[in-house]
Amino acid sequence: MRLLTPSQLGALTSQIGFVRYLRDLPMLNYHFSKLGPEGWKNLVEPNGDAPNPHHDRARAIWLAPYDLPEYTKRPMHQGAKRDLARALKRRRVPAWVLNMLSADELKELEGGEE
Repeated sequence: MRLLTPSQLGALTSQIGFVRYLRDLPMLNYHFSKLGPEGWKNLVEPNGDAPNPHHDRARAIWLAPYDLPEYTKRPMHQGAKRDLARALKRRRVPAWVLNMLSADELKELEGGEE
């Protein structure tokens, strides 16, 4: 059996989390079905209680082993950080870009060196 090339190995390992998600999908579907009509209704139409502020972060931690893109925080490239810090100093960053940054990232960029 031939060894995988580096690009083939990279392609395979980049999809491992999704493959594991597919492996666990029957279990996830089973537990979703156990919610039943009342649980589904509560998911769609919350009962008016304030949403739990820890829910999204807890779910991201819960699903982190699957390496799904929507729960993976990718570090910003150093060149992009440098360019963004320069643009911030000149006040030339669109609002939609600022909305994508967390408070910690914004503090880091504002205090960063050019």
